[in-house]
Amino acid sequence: MLLNKLYTYEQVESELPSTLKFKVSINAGHEIFDGHFPGNPITPGVCQMEMLKEILSDHLSQDLFFNSISDMKFISMWAPKESELVFMDIAFKMTEDVYKINAKIYGESTVYFKLKGNANVSK
Repeated sequence: MLLNKLYTYEQVESELPSTLKFKVSINAGHEIFDGHFPGNPITPGVCQMEMLKEILSDHLSQDLFFNSISDMKFISMWAPKESELVFMDIAFKMTEDVYKINAKIYGESTVYFKLKGNANVSK
């Protein structure tokens, strides 16, 4: 949905063996920023959540959907013109038919977004 339009990504080596790490490049010129917010663009929270879902779905080659989110925090505003390159860490564990996910999006010295939740594979 947003992949290759709003953002691109590549996997990079993680310091933690149980965590996937991705380098995410945002398209600061994308039309979504015309309305969120004109003159002071901020990456919408719903887009950050969708990016997380899309990247993990793509990595696992499975279409995922969140069935519950126990904790989600938008810690800092992500201004795409100031931070076109960010990182995303995703730790996940499969239990029965549910992926338990713990993820964050962050820059050099700023954490933008954190999420803990569960996702299932779409049927």
